[in-house]
Parts: sequence; structure tokens; C-alpha cells
Amino acid sequence: MGKTQSVLEKKGYTIQKEIEHGVIATDKDGDQFVIKEIKLNETSDLSSSAGDIFSEVENLLQITHPHIVSHKNSFQDDKSYYVVMDHCEGGNLAQKIKDGKETGNPFLEEQIMDWLVEICMALKHLHGQGLLHRDLRPQNIFLTKFGTLCLGDFGRVNENATSSSEDGAVAYLGPEILTGGIYETKSDIWSMGCVLYELCMLQCAFAAASPIKLIPQILGGSYPSLPESFSSELRDLLCDIFQQDPTIRPSAGEIMAKPFIIIFLTKKSEKTVEELQITLDKLRTLADGLESMHKGTTIGSLTGGVIGAAGGITSIVGLILAPFTLGASLIVTGVGIGVAVAGGATAGVSNITNMVNQSTDRQAMKNIIKEFQEKFNSLVTSLQDIAEGLETLRASGSFNIGSDNFNANAGASAGARFGRGLGCIPELFRVLQVATIGKVVAQTARAVRVAEVATGIFSAFFVAVDFFFIAMDAKEIHNIRQAKANEQSGDTSKLEVMDTDSTTELNPGCEEPKAEVKSETMKFIQTIRQTAEKLQESLDELSDVISFIPKIEDCYLDN
Repeated sequence: MGKTQSVLEKKGYTIQKEIEHGVIATDKDGDQFVIKEIKLNETSDLSSSAGDIFSEVENLLQITHPHIVSHKNSFQDDKSYYVVMDHCEGGNLAQKIKDGKETGNPFLEEQIMDWLVEICMALKHLHGQGLLHRDLRPQNIFLTKFGTLCLGDFGRVNENATSSSEDGAVAYLGPEILTGGIYETKSDIWSMGCVLYELCMLQCAFAAASPIKLIPQILGGSYPSLPESFSSELRDLLCDIFQQDPTIRPSAGEIMAKPFIIIFLTKKSEKTVEELQITLDKLRTLADGLESMHKGTTIGSLTGGVIGAAGGITSIVGLILAPFTLGASLIVTGVGIGVAVAGGATAGVSNITNMVNQSTDRQAMKNIIKEFQEKFNSLVTSLQDIAEGLETLRASGSFNIGSDNFNANAGASAGARFGRGLGCIPELFRVLQVATIGKVVAQTARAVRVAEVATGIFSAFFVAVDFFFIAMDAKEIHNIRQAKANEQSGDTSKLEVMDTDSTTELNPGCEEPKAEVKSETMKFIQTIRQTAEKLQESLDELSDVISFIPKIEDCYLDN
């Protein structure tokens, strides 16, 4: 570990904790990452070359999806290759399943469905990019602190850490792999079915005392059926996934096009809008609290308090912009923390400094932004997947939008493929015709544009605050130096407070700060409120987009 620590320190990382096949480390801004080490001298024993691993990591670095762990960076030395990924603080599904077993509390079907669609959304995106997971198990499905599910620890990237011979890994392998076949997208789907079953029953679909006894079970496709307490749609989906012939299994896209999945994802999207509204309200409440604290602050604390508040808010901006500026926001985060430290050194005791710069309060604001960002991105992706699912469902029935012709045989075939027991296929496609899928697709494009507008909001916030606080930081450094000089000379009767426009001399004994000083903090409060209002407009637009989704449950669930 000494050598690894030395390498990581050179790259600006500080190891916090050792984990299996890697470490949790922080960068200079205090953000946590998981860093996996691939020993290059071991790659000769692997089924793929080191070059294949490097290529796959490079591809993963380009992947941006709300339900895939973000791969941030990679580097190597003479003997090892390092992959830097976001750290998911919420643990993994394996721990959730273990907790469920110990407490005797199984998951509700709604929770299982929620995780299922997020796994499927991630696989759909991965497979669309020509990538495979290769090691889809509960241990490799992670949760953020806000409950967002993310796929991580990809098989090829993690190949010297896991293999098909590892204890428990065989239980998630498709029969085609055990008979020497090629790993493909449908192999990931089989593994997802194993995870789905385990979430439902809190035990593996295929279990035995040893791999030798386990393999025949998998090859025979024999597993205990789900009880009837689960919906018929979920039970039928599992049957479709556990087909021995991988060509018969549904793809991730076809699963996302099943009517009951579309219905669930639509309701999930509506619920997410409500959650995002609550998050925005929290942001406004914090702005109100900051203003209230600011009004009660004395001039003596304003010297550092204003700057401290500025630093805290600036660091939040960095978190907002991280997924949109490809690392450029680290600059503003660094500036924010630097300004906050400078302000704290000057302030003494300040209500604003206590509110914004204390770790708990600052983290609370970070969490609000992070939560909004995660759910907002997931919502936009969900709307895209709903539109594509509807289009796939429509196309599967050879049904022409704008035409009264309906191919009954094709429609029946679609019912068998996309939803067992769906006896009202003509009615379903009539609903899709009335909805006019083209309009839904157009609204989805609108949702993407809304996401782009949100990116612009964050970017504008970044530019304005970055330049403002760089100037503020420079002037505060001047203030600190002058204060030290006055202290050394014994002259402490005056304290100079710098804002971006002018220098104001204040008497520390005065109870009411001048408007010029107070306005600097108020500018930031106003910026927060304006950003919240702009994000509100984006959220309202996404809510409007959802209203265009056809209500297919009326003809589906009544059947």
C-alpha cells in the first residue's frame, strides 16, 4: 500500500480507507472517490489483454448516465493501472439484501420495480454504446446517499479482482457462458434476472453447496417460482429473462417497452417532479435563513462573515457544475474553499460564518444541490426512455400512426412479446394512435432542451460567481495583510472591509453594517433565489412534458 499511496499522493489524492481491490480517497477539495488498482503484471492471466481493459476504461470515461457510476480519471505507473470513480456512499444492493434477511423485512414490489427500471435504464444505455457490464451482481450495484442506483465495478475493468470462479459469482452467469459461449448483451440480461429474483425473495434463484452442483441447476433453468403475491407482469418478465436460449430473452430496450414498465416509469417521473419541488423549496428556505442571519450580523463579523458566506456558496456552485463542465467547476470549488478559509481567519465569531462555513451546514447545502442534480438528470433520462419505449411498442404491432389499419396478428404477437396477458391489444394501439407518438417524441426532445437550459443556468452561475469571488478573494487577502500589519503596529482602531466596488472603513463597535457591506452577501442570496426560480421554470416544463405521455394503463390494467 505504501507504493500505491505514494502514486496517489502525486496525483493529488489522499487515501482515507482501504477497500476490496482498491481504496477510498479524497482529492484536494475533499471530494471522495473510489480508486481501483489493476496490476499490469497480472493481466497475462486474464481472458482479455491490458489493451482491452484500457480501451474499455476510456469508453467508460465518456459515459454520462444518471444510473452508471461516473468514471472520472485513469492513470498508470510501471506496474499498475488506476481507475478513479465516484464514491457511492449509500452502499450496495448486497448490503440491502443482507439487511432484509436479518430483519425479516422483504422489499415492497414498488421498491423492487424502482431498482429494476434503473438497472434496465443503465443496461440499455451501456448496450447502446457497445459496452457490457460482465459482472452484474448485487455487490456491484451501488446507491448514492440519496438512493439513486448506479451500476459499477464493470467486469473487464475489475477482471483481476473478480472472475467467474469467485465464490457466488457463478450464480449470476448465464447458461451460455457456462457452456463456453460468448458473453453478450443477453448475458447481462440473465444476470439482471438473477438480481431481480434475489430482490424479490432475498435469496439467489440458483443456489447449491458447490459450483459443481450449481451449474446443472443453471443449465436446467430450474428455479423456485415467485409467489403469486407478486404481480403477474413481474413473474412473467422473470420467465422471459430466464430463457436458456439468449436470442429469446428480451433486450433491455424491449423490457423498457413493456406496458407495465412504461406505466411504472411514468408514475415514477411524476413522483420525481414532486420530490424535486421539495428540494427547490429547501434551497429557498436556506436562502431565507442566510438572509435572516445576515441581518443580525455585526460589522466586526462581517469582515470574515461576508467572505466566509461567499466561500461556502461558491463551493456549492462547483458541485452544481461538476457534471456539466467536465471538471472546470473544480476551479470555482477550490476558490470557494479558499475564500471561506480566508474569511474564517478574519471573522472571529460570525453567525453567517457559522451557518455557511461549518461543515454540517455547508454539507447540507451541498446535499440539496446534489440531490436535485441526481433526480433531475434521472427524470430527463426517464422521459427519453418512455418515449423510446412507446415508439418500440407502437412499431412492434406494425401499426401506422394516422391510419385506421391494424394488423391483428402482429398486434397479438406484440402482446406476447411486450406483455403477457395483454388481451386488449387493439385498444392499446388505439390509445397510442390518439396520443400520436410523434408528439411524445417531440416533447421528449423538448425535455432534452430543458436539460440544456438547466446546464446554461448552472454555467451562467459559475461564470458570474467565479469571477466575482476571485476578485473578492484577492481583496480579502489584502484586508488580512493590512489587519496583520495594523496588529503588529499596535493600531487596531480601524478595520478595512473591501467589497468589489469600493473600500469602506467601519468602526467595529457600530451595531448596524453599512449597506455597501451588507449588499455583498445579499447579492449571493439573490443569486441563489434567481437560480431556484430558473430551475423552477425547467421543472415546470418537465412536468408539462409528462402530461403528453399517453395513459395506457386504462386499457392495460383493466384487462
